[in-house]
Amino acid sequence: MAVRWERLAGDTSVFALKMGFSDDPDDGRGIDPEVGVSWGSFQIWIEGRNLCSHKEDNGQVDSVHWYLLPLIEWLVHNWDPLLHEERLPVQNEHETGWESLRSTRFPPPAIENDDEKVSAWESEWQRWWTRHALRSASEGGLFPDIVLRRFRDSVEVSWGPARSAGMPDHFSFLESVQGVSRLAPRKVAEPLHEVLSNAGDYLLSLAPESSRIKKLIKSLQDSNSEDRRLMWLAGLGSDEGSVNSRWHGVKNILSEFGPASRPVLSISAPSPLVIAGSCQAALMFGSVAPDVGREDIVILAKTMVELSSSDGESETVTKICRPVAVSTLDSPAWSRGYELADSFHEHLTTDFTLGTVDIEEIIKNLDIEVISLELSVDNIRGISIAGPHHRPAIAINERHDRNKHPFGRRFTLAHELCHVLFDREEGQRLAVASGPWAPRDIERRANDFAAMLLMPPPLVQRAISGLGSPIETVPGVREAAHVLQAGVRAVLHHLKNTGFINDTDYERIENEMFDPPHHGSAHADALTPL
Repeated sequence: MAVRWERLAGDTSVFALKMGFSDDPDDGRGIDPEVGVSWGSFQIWIEGRNLCSHKEDNGQVDSVHWYLLPLIEWLVHNWDPLLHEERLPVQNEHETGWESLRSTRFPPPAIENDDEKVSAWESEWQRWWTRHALRSASEGGLFPDIVLRRFRDSVEVSWGPARSAGMPDHFSFLESVQGVSRLAPRKVAEPLHEVLSNAGDYLLSLAPESSRIKKLIKSLQDSNSEDRRLMWLAGLGSDEGSVNSRWHGVKNILSEFGPASRPVLSISAPSPLVIAGSCQAALMFGSVAPDVGREDIVILAKTMVELSSSDGESETVTKICRPVAVSTLDSPAWSRGYELADSFHEHLTTDFTLGTVDIEEIIKNLDIEVISLELSVDNIRGISIAGPHHRPAIAINERHDRNKHPFGRRFTLAHELCHVLFDREEGQRLAVASGPWAPRDIERRANDFAAMLLMPPPLVQRAISGLGSPIETVPGVREAAHVLQAGVRAVLHHLKNTGFINDTDYERIENEMFDPPHHGSAHADALTPL
């Protein structure tokens, strides 16, 4: 089949889109003429992988072939949420969009008899899937299962091997395992825009009277609203209407603070195609509950404004902080945070003979401010704010149960310190509320950083040597937690991860210690509880 038009844009070793048009093998039978002229093929490349390559019968085909107008329209119509909306639907279930969509496809048994809740769950899931899942644009074609969304200051592309309805047995995509890549927004936006613009112009040359194609081209040319993109970054809702109204509510509250609010709303690295940097207000509200009330919005907005400073951060902080991408490698998840904590101890030249790590003194010496907040919600544990136009600060939510105990407060401070030092966004900005809606993998890494920072192996060894009970017992773990000034569950997982107890003892102690039992040994590598 001869290719009449073809365009490849981007770098196949990073991100690239290839699209081409050919003669319709069915000569337009049974299809809208405007769609019929768009028969063609496409390839999506991520880090050297062609996600469209598939096996068909006994041969390999490198491109997906189908009518491409609906796909082009989908990309144009959903441009802003695709490249700016991070918040997952229903609940923050997994690290990637693809995984979370898979695991939240159906409502949990707890609400299955509540028709209203089931309907709300399914509607929210479907709306998000329609905005972000490539297959929502297939209209009968066989497309790979690819999900695009924002992830802080990156665009996340995730994919997996799920088969779609109607996919024949002889057809399968060659990327048979799930994967994820997080890319600079411009590396995705620019190739997409180049191919879509040229494809639209070509289709119009084939159907010059088509109002549908003219509308498509106009939409692509007119899509340049920074405020609309910021509202998707903030993500305070499950549909465009709620996201828009609540974001304008945030802006109205911030406007009450006058010129002092400008650093909170300013955009770093603006672009006509995508917001490549960040707005601190959008980052902050993107990690709080989508239905957070006005009272807490006022408190959070006021906190960010009060921390604004033309002097920015101290040299003490700027010398040590650096953005460290969350690894997607197969190494144990806890090792990511542990390595950062180890290097931080080396920088501090920590004296391990003192018995405990004085986290408050460390934070004070870094010129990081600690403030207390009384939020109405109790699921936000702490808040980290930093950047070139802000004094770095850690805010403690006094309503959170863990912060009411000295050991829990220590862990919160260490967790938030990881954010301030290593979870910077482009332009060295940071604003994240640690809670159920914050990005899961950076939250887990901060948990693991806190565990290793507060409980380095020399201190654990010293604590164990002075115990009255063996460390492989429930009394031993409880005593060690008291000596190390940390939560019992966090200590138990840390002992397992650092090899002070083995898997068998870990599982037995966990079953004895907690009621109901938590059979979580298989996940100990991936999650350090607080």
